[in-house]
Amino acid sequence: MEFLKEYWPLLVCIVLIIVAVVLLIVFRDKNEQTQVETKQENKVETKDEKTTKTKTEASKKEKGEMLEEPAKEDDKKEPVKEEKAEEKVEEKINKKEKPEELVETESNEMETKKETSQKYMVTYDKEAKQWVVKKTGATRASKRCKTKKEAMEVAEKLAESQDLNLTVKKKDGKFQKRENASK
Repeated sequence: MEFLKEYWPLLVCIVLIIVAVVLLIVFRDKNEQTQVETKQENKVETKDEKTTKTKTEASKKEKGEMLEEPAKEDDKKEPVKEEKAEEKVEEKINKKEKPEELVETESNEMETKKETSQKYMVTYDKEAKQWVVKKTGATRASKRCKTKKEAMEVAEKLAESQDLNLTVKKKDGKFQKRENASK
């Protein structure tokens, strides 16, 4: 005790120095992380600028305009890269110029795939000791019920109103039955 009474100012100084060192280390790490993030953002922005530049050049070439580029000694390899980039841009443009009928059929096919992949499921939650009605892909349950019968009724109403399929599982998780939306 006498040691603490005699040297307390020295101990306080040591503790303050340790806290200052820890804070410096923490802030240095945060500063380095932000610098790395800004460098990554700058790289992404430069890539975006290059792609927009090649797109505008490709559109000008399609219109028949002449491009004036400054001649540099280091740019001997770049024209090859630009040509490849322009070809890719032209391919993308050609892909976008599909007939409207094909675009409509593709969007309809995608919608039907989404609809068929979504369904309502009735499962048992062992931890909560409840029956759960949940849409596939959802993070939360649509409804939680005490009895399976109640959960089935809720799920049937939801599936029918949204024209989706319904899958029911037993308490042990095994498949019980499947109902199609087109009844």
